[in-house]
Formats: sequence, C-alpha cells, structure tokens
Amino acid sequence: MALIGTIRKNGWILIVAMALALGGFILMDVMSNSQRYSAGDVNTLGKVNDQEIKRNEFENYEKLIFTKSAATNTFQIRTQVWDYFVQEAVVSQQAEKIGLGVSKDELLDLEFGNNISSVVAERFKGDDGQPNRATLASIKAAIDEGKFDDPTNRAYWAVQEKEVIKKRLEDKIIAMASKGMYTPTWQAEMAFKENNERLDFRYVMIPYDRVKEGEAPVSDADYKAFLDENPHLYDQSEESRVVSYAEFTVVPTNADSALSRNAVAGLIEGFRTAKSDSSYVLANNGTIDGDYKTKTGLSPAVADTLLRMPVGSIVGPYLDVNEWKIAKIIDRKVLPDSVRARHILIRNAKNPASEATADSLMALIDSGKERFDSLAVKNSQDPGSGSKGGDLGWFQLGAMVPEFNEICFYTGEQGKRYKVATQFGWHIIEITGKKFIKNEAGVKAAFIGRRIEPGKSTQQAAKDKAVALIQQAKTVTDMTTMGGQQGFLVQNSPAIKANDFAVGSMGSGEDARNLVRWAFEEKTTEGSVSKEVFVFRDAQGGYFDSKYIVAGLRTILPKGASKVALIKSLQEADTKVKNRKKGEYIKSKIQSNDFSAIATQWNARQDTVKSVSFMQSQGGEPRIQGIVFSLPVGQVSPPIIGNSGVYLVSPLTDKSQTQIPTDLTMFRRQVSSSAVVGVRTNLIKSLIKNAETKDNRARFF
Repeated sequence: MALIGTIRKNGWILIVAMALALGGFILMDVMSNSQRYSAGDVNTLGKVNDQEIKRNEFENYEKLIFTKSAATNTFQIRTQVWDYFVQEAVVSQQAEKIGLGVSKDELLDLEFGNNISSVVAERFKGDDGQPNRATLASIKAAIDEGKFDDPTNRAYWAVQEKEVIKKRLEDKIIAMASKGMYTPTWQAEMAFKENNERLDFRYVMIPYDRVKEGEAPVSDADYKAFLDENPHLYDQSEESRVVSYAEFTVVPTNADSALSRNAVAGLIEGFRTAKSDSSYVLANNGTIDGDYKTKTGLSPAVADTLLRMPVGSIVGPYLDVNEWKIAKIIDRKVLPDSVRARHILIRNAKNPASEATADSLMALIDSGKERFDSLAVKNSQDPGSGSKGGDLGWFQLGAMVPEFNEICFYTGEQGKRYKVATQFGWHIIEITGKKFIKNEAGVKAAFIGRRIEPGKSTQQAAKDKAVALIQQAKTVTDMTTMGGQQGFLVQNSPAIKANDFAVGSMGSGEDARNLVRWAFEEKTTEGSVSKEVFVFRDAQGGYFDSKYIVAGLRTILPKGASKVALIKSLQEADTKVKNRKKGEYIKSKIQSNDFSAIATQWNARQDTVKSVSFMQSQGGEPRIQGIVFSLPVGQVSPPIIGNSGVYLVSPLTDKSQTQIPTDLTMFRRQVSSSAVVGVRTNLIKSLIKNAETKDNRARFF
C-alpha cells in the first residue's frame, strides 16, 4: 500500500519510465529495419538499369489489377506483378533508345477505336467474347465530359493505360526485329532437303533401367566432366539454396475418425425430418447434386444402396475416402442414353432485349405462324446449328452446359419446347428424340459430410517429435544420422531462390514462404538446423496443422557458373549425369553389331522406322537423326548415348533424292516464320536477361 501511495504521489516518474521504454522499443525497431534494408530506400523493391520499382506503385498495381483474384496464391500474383514491372522498365528504356513512342491519338485508338489493345479487349470482354463496345463508349464519354471522377476507376484506368502503352511498344520493337529477318537461298534449299530427303532405318534401343543399382556408380569426376562439356547449361542467374528437411505428417487416429463419424450421425434425424432439404444441407455445409448420377458416377461405398432404397431414405454414415458422410435420396429416374434436340440461340442473357427476342420467337412458333427450323436459320446466333434449322444431332449426358442438360435429360419431354438461359445466352430448346437403350437409373441425392481431421492431441504428438529433433540435432549431418537411427526420412529440396513461395513437395504459400525466408537469412549458415519448427496448415483449408517440418540448410549455390553441388541438386541435371554413366556402362558391354543378339542380351526392343525426314526427331532423340543421316546403307552406328537409352542404328535405304524446286518461296516463308516466332518468344526475354536488375523483394515479402 505504501508503494502504491508513493506511485500516486510521483506519477510523473511512471510516465517518464513508460515513455523511455516505448522509445527504446521504437529505437530497436528502427535499428532492426536499418540493418535489414542496409540503409537502402525502404520503398524500393528493386531496380532495372537504375530505374527504381517503388513498393507503393507495386502494391497499388497489385491491388487494382488483381482485386478479383483473391482465391489465387498471393505470392504467385506478386511474381506476375514483378515480371510486369521489369518488362515495362526494359521495354520503355529500349523504346526510348531507338526513338519509339505512342501518341495520344494512337493511345485513344488502342483504348476505344478500331484497333483495341489486347489488354483492353481481355478486360472488357462481352458475352460474345468480343470487346464490349457499349461499356468502352460509356467510359470514353465520361472521360470526355469530365464525369469519370470515381478515384478507384480513374486509378485503374491510369494503370491500364501504362499497360496498353507497354504492350504497344513491345509489339513495335518485336515488329522491327521481325521485319529484319531474311532467308537466303542456301537456307531455303537446306530447309527443303531437311523436309524432303527421307530414308528407312532400323534400330535397337537399350533403356537405362536395364542397368542395375550399383553397376554404374557416379563420382564427382563424372559431374565435373558433364560440367566441362556443358559449361553454361545450368549457370545461376541468382543465388539459390538447398534445404534438407524431416517431415512429420499429422495422421488422424481412430479416435479422430470416430469423432467425425459421430458428428455426422448426429445429423441423421434432423436430415430425415427436415421440411426443406436444401436449407438443412446449406446449414450443415453439405451439397445437393443437381445431376442424376448413375452407378459409375457414385461412390462405390454407397452406389448400390442409393439406387435400391426408397426416395426419402437416409443412407450412412459411410466412409468416402477421408470423410464420413450421410446421403438423402431426393429423386430417382431412368435416364436416356442420348437425346436429340434443336435450339435457337440469342446471345447475351444479361440483356433484357435478348430475352424479349427469345420470347417473341417462341410465341411465333407456338402460334404456328412460323416454323422452328425457319426461325433458327434466320435468327439463331449459333452458326454451327443455325444453318441446320437449329438441329444439334444426338448427344450424350454432359455434352452440353448444365442448364441445357437439365432440360434435355431430366425435366424436359420429347416434342415440347423450353426457354432457358446459359452462359451463352437465351436458348429456345425443342427435344426431338430420346433413346433408352441401357435403361439405367440415375439418382439425385443430397450429401452432408464431416472430414476426418486430427484433434489437438494428435497434432501435438507429431509436433513433439519435431521439437525433439530440433533439441538434439544441431547440424544437417546430425539430422541425417538420427533419421537413419529413428526411421524417419531426411529429404533434400530442389534448389530454392530468395523470392520463392514453394518448396518442392511441401507445397506453396505463406507456410512455405516462412521456410524460404529462414533459409536466406544472413545468420543461417550451411549445415545449420532451424531452431523453430515450420508449421504447414491443411492445404484444403481445414483449421489444423497437417505437418511439421524441421529444416537444415544443406547447400548454398552462389550466382554464376555451375558447380558440382548445383548439378547434384537439380533433378534434371543429376539424371543426365547418371544416365550418361549408365550409357557408358552399356557401351562397354556391347561386343557386336548383331541387333538380335543385343536385343536378347539386354531384353531390349528393335524396330524399323519408315520414310523419316531429317526434321522428324525420333522420340526426342536428335543424336539419332544426325547420325543415321550421315551413314551409308547397311553400316551400323557405334552405340549412341541418348536421352532414354543407348541406341544402335543402321540405314536400310539411301536418302531419297528430290529435285530442288526453282520457286523456294514456301520454304523461305517456313524458315522466316520459324525465326519470327523465335523473336516474338525470346527478344524481350533476352533484353531482360541483359538488363542489370536488382531484386529486393525478399526484404519485404
């Protein structure tokens, strides 16, 4: 009490102490940020040839353009945004160097005129797949009249204008390069020969899996030899790292399963007596299948029961994969195997005028004043069937959109007409035939399920194992040794980069991103093990942990020339080295040119290829093509180490000799078109590759 009294009399002391403490926290945070950003601009995400990419502009673009992409992975969106800003910087810089620009009139034409930009066309697409001219016209009118004043819409349009300009400049740069492509006569003649000279050859192929484990061991010298032959194939554009990790998966117990079963069983009586099946299902997170399912479309655990018991019956609980379910039979009927129908389509179901047109056409048919087929030819906006009087022919269940299927297979009667809206517009449908061959029953049912989820004690048991490993293993070597002793697997991730949001089979998203951040922290050293357990939540959206990861930093792969460690960490490169070693082993064991003997020795396949040209690569094996076209008839090649195995080939015929035509226009065009495709695909990528780019995203996200 005396202490409280003293504090009351000297309250200012407490206030000063609290202020000092708060200031200390703020100072610590400032110091931490200054170290994290290395005294750099905290608003600079990166630079492209000294052009800054600002964080506020980046996030503004992400917010405006990807507002409707909430379900998409956030990190994936940010990667797309980053790529856009890098491309925009490179394209604008290159355009400025060569004097390209986009005038105001040109920009207006790309936004509202006859040459709509693909950017605008995609964003303002109508139901017919074409740019919605009415919407664009209203936007232009609002801009011209000074009424386009909504801040969000103005910001969106300003950002989109930059996209349009970037795309236009990009097209101009590519067009300039493409127009410079020329195919000389000798190249056109070569293209003609490569496409028209043909031969037959035989081969025998020994797959690499014929080599047993341990017969062709790989050493560091083999990886080094591969690097010497392919010095820049796997060069690193940025630093990457390989993580070793132990995964402790959370597996639901029998007790967890029983809880889920009991939960769904408790809903049976309410489901049975519910006045509204749809309301009860909705309230209990269930589903009502709008389709009638035949036996093949139902869960094997309950199919026969659903097709046998009376309508209104409750079936279950039954186990369907990892979920306990109950089902209520809503209806059952025999379904036609196929239906024939005709229709008249009026596009744009959202437009009241479209429905009015459909109503007037239907009234004309019903009154007998006009024939269905005549109106279809004149008015249907489905070009495929309109010219046939609207006839769609015979089709099976599922061939049409759901609303159309429902009329034709479930609710509609032969000889009657119906009006229905789908994503394509308003349809006037007349069912002209139904075939019942199998007379197979289909059932419409409602389902309520409870997924089997691990309880807190189950999750804690798995986490305890991960925590125990962290407490005992201080290095990757320790972790690997303990894995062998205790029976858990220590795996290696693919090489990951600082901005990655996915780690191999672990998955993607914020959980994986946390692990990547740790791997790239300055204090994380090679061989060290994380001091925290990385928690991965259920990938299907459940409110529980699905696995716990203990990670160690196995290898740091620096930017630049490839190293042996990198080749070992890349599955593609590692497989190539191992296959090459197996190929050398197979070559050493081949003692003759007798295809039959080789096929018998290795249990391999021999075959003949007829009339093949130089351009027709066999199964992605270009070496075969190159060698077989260089051999005389009857000569057997040395063993060829290919991508899938070791080959021996021998031509059966000479190359067919075809007279080179005097007019090589088609082959010039073929070579030029291929080159232009290469320019369109790779020119901007090449400019980006040669730009000096500094990427600071990992500091922020």
